[in-house]
Amino acid sequence: MTPRGRACARRAGLAVAGGLLLYLAHPPADLGWLGLLAVVPLLALGRDLRTAARPVVGGLGWGLLAGLVFFAVLLTWLIPFGVAAWLLLASIQAAFVGLFVAAVAAWGQRPFGAVAAVVAWVAVEAARTRWPLGGFPWGALGYSQHDTGPLLAVARSLGVLGVSAACAAVAACLEHALAHRSILRPLLALLAVVAAVGALAAVPPPAPSGDSVDIAAVQGNDLQRSVAAGATRLDDQRIVNVAQAMLEATQPLADDPPEVTVWPENSLDADVTDPANAELRMIVSTALELLDGEALVAGGLLAGPRPGTIYNAVMELGQGIAVGDIYRKRHPVPFGEYVPLRPLLGTLPPLRQIPRDVLGADAPGLVTVAGAPIGFVICFENIFPALVRDQVRAGAELLVVSTNNASYGDSPMSRQHLAFSQLRAVESGRWTLHAGISGISGIIDPSGEVSQRTRLYDEAIVRAELPLVSQPTPYVVVGDVVGVGAMMLAVLAMVGGFVGRVRKGRTTR
Repeated sequence: MTPRGRACARRAGLAVAGGLLLYLAHPPADLGWLGLLAVVPLLALGRDLRTAARPVVGGLGWGLLAGLVFFAVLLTWLIPFGVAAWLLLASIQAAFVGLFVAAVAAWGQRPFGAVAAVVAWVAVEAARTRWPLGGFPWGALGYSQHDTGPLLAVARSLGVLGVSAACAAVAACLEHALAHRSILRPLLALLAVVAAVGALAAVPPPAPSGDSVDIAAVQGNDLQRSVAAGATRLDDQRIVNVAQAMLEATQPLADDPPEVTVWPENSLDADVTDPANAELRMIVSTALELLDGEALVAGGLLAGPRPGTIYNAVMELGQGIAVGDIYRKRHPVPFGEYVPLRPLLGTLPPLRQIPRDVLGADAPGLVTVAGAPIGFVICFENIFPALVRDQVRAGAELLVVSTNNASYGDSPMSRQHLAFSQLRAVESGRWTLHAGISGISGIIDPSGEVSQRTRLYDEAIVRAELPLVSQPTPYVVVGDVVGVGAMMLAVLAMVGGFVGRVRKGRTTR
């Protein structure tokens, strides 16, 4: 094999290894300890490309390959919604991995290469949390630690990107030791990382306020086919069948109703405030009688201000279908709940399955029931730390993630989704009820431990007396300083590199 062929094979091997390690660190394999090693091959790849003729271009290309190996496998649960959508989203996310490898290669032999690499990793994760179309941070490295990993408690102070930074820092120390075949400096750096993690992990979760609420989430039976996405949501009989299934699953609570009963997202898939939906309203009235005056908080749809628009909402319902507090989803899913540029794109065959646009609310909103200010988020909103932080800053003392993952079948999606809620519980210091209409459901304590975890598509009730917490964690106070700081440093580095090249060009003339 020629030297060029050996270099290509070596770089391909590093790219594939990096992508596979990243995948294996998350559910379904869920080998969280690999989260400490996954970035090592990518760092080695970036180092190897420093000698290439075009290191940045090489970094983008080989990093894109690593990202495709990672995201194309991680996001296979999207394939039923279209191969094109799956490949497009995987490619967009993979491009961020390409940016990371390119940044490592571009740094070259400058000092503090390991620090620069950690900053670059966090910066690209922070960027894909925000862009494009509001971002999609699925598969962030910090989530590999969701199952009480050794770095999980860092999230209480620095959020999930702080956990990502700690994982990347461990990897940078290991890669430096392997590259230089020296142990002293990497060991000292690793000890510094361990000391910092230990100090952050020692911060305890905020103590309960002393109050609590008896809350239950109802999971319907065999809703895999009846809670389908897209145009089938306009089927009146399907809407009634889902609500009826939820009513039947609620029956075991009749003898001893909890203070709050949660019917998760899409339990009421039509506007229950509209008298035209008489059969749906009758089911809700029966449920309210069964709960004997205790609160029912249900996920449903409300009419929007314009034809063809709706709100995905969680609402408190009372006798006579009186609506109390409402939380409207703030971050609808592009191409899932609404079509961006609908006049231009709405006629495309795959997008005709989204007949209405879900509008996003402008501000956080609490649902206060039984004296408990509850911060709801709906489905994929729990992947955005800032949205949950907003709810806590607005006064939420308990969190509920109301979700409908029925359309994703038995794929790993629901397990990956639960991991996000575990990080939100640690970041916020709040007890969290993860309520899936078809599963997975469970209760998460402020340390990230899951109890009463249900299986997919089984009828079940998750119920507990959950403590209320009013004090903030350090993360709630400071927010995403790690992500924002990393992006600022990355921009400064790029500007500095550009200015340096300009000056070098002038001096060589």
